[in-house]
Amino acid sequence: MNMFWMAIVLSRYGNLVRSVVIGIVWSGVAFAPVLAQDATLRVPDERARSYFGDDVLVDQDGKGHRFYSDLLENHVVLINVLFTGCKDSCPMQTQRLRQVRARLGTRFGPDITFLSLSVDPIHDDSETLKRFAVKQQVDEAGWRFLTAEEPVMAKMLRRLGQWTDEPTDHSTLLIAGNAAKRHWVRLRPDASVDHIAVDLMRLMEE
Repeated sequence: MNMFWMAIVLSRYGNLVRSVVIGIVWSGVAFAPVLAQDATLRVPDERARSYFGDDVLVDQDGKGHRFYSDLLENHVVLINVLFTGCKDSCPMQTQRLRQVRARLGTRFGPDITFLSLSVDPIHDDSETLKRFAVKQQVDEAGWRFLTAEEPVMAKMLRRLGQWTDEPTDHSTLLIAGNAAKRHWVRLRPDASVDHIAVDLMRLMEE
């Protein structure tokens, strides 16, 4: 059975930094967290591409993007999951990320991008995502709202530990990463706006 270990460093609160290594089993068995110290992810690019997958996702403008090759590789990204039928946590988190985007200034877009992935692809097509992005005032270059056929989204989000069969049960955890450096960070949704922005800048400067 082939597997590799993804290191994910949790957000810093006060002087406490926690590192979590998440075992990812290639057969499809989901995350099994194991505590570790100073763990980093070092996986060859092709293996990472194979793991994350390179299926085509469609953004709010109807444009297709390969998940790893176009959206992750050589980018610093912040990933969250949502669905447009959500009336509370999704709009709230989107507005919080809008504040993060403001903190990033000119680094947002060219250097750091946001990927909002639909956990309800049956109802969230590109037009629905476009309306959501416009309503939230976040329809801009550098922030992609993405969907695909349900099997594609389910496979991809499972590998990120973010899929749920019931959209209302979706995680609000944030995932940030520098794919070129193979460094991925889990951020708690209640982390401060400034803290999230600083973590993204650190990833970019690696």
